[in-house]
Amino acid sequence: MATPAPRTPDTLPLEDPASQEGPADSRPALRNAQVVGTGMPLLEERAPTDAASEILARMRRVRDADIAFALQLRQQLDLSGNDLAAVTLIQHCEAKGTNAHAKDIAHQLGVTSAAATIIVDRLVALGHVLRTDDPADGRQRILSLTPSTCELLENATREADRALAELAATLSTRERTRLTTLLDAVAEILDAGPAAS
Repeated sequence: MATPAPRTPDTLPLEDPASQEGPADSRPALRNAQVVGTGMPLLEERAPTDAASEILARMRRVRDADIAFALQLRQQLDLSGNDLAAVTLIQHCEAKGTNAHAKDIAHQLGVTSAAATIIVDRLVALGHVLRTDDPADGRQRILSLTPSTCELLENATREADRALAELAATLSTRERTRLTTLLDAVAEILDAGPAAS
């Protein structure tokens, strides 16, 4: 996947703490605008390298927090890293209304079909995953989470989901649009994978 073109300052919507939704001519000049809720000047007022460093630092903080959260979840469910990744993939497929198969786990984890089968066998033995015949393809078996594992995951993530929902509710429509656009762009960059050595 091609890496998206870098976002430039002129693509960033401006948020004025005095009037987020008002007409442009009612807002203070750009030099007086701040990032809402932080008291910090907009990126246009800072040196590009400083802005990039700040964003990268925040991204690393989120990444580290996500890794720590996943580690705690692994410990609660008594799963290995690959096991949790497989469980998460199945959960996402179920949320989207699509079927998960062992081949999807192999692709997601970058392992062989045999290794993916071992992971699935282990999850079935632990009572986390069910296998049922796929009526659309007799060679495949549909993977689904057991009700007990669904409940465990829901209980483990409920507090974080609630806090994130409350945080999202504090954002204006414009802020939410900008944030989702930025997160999508970050995801595309990361989806491209590391540079070839």
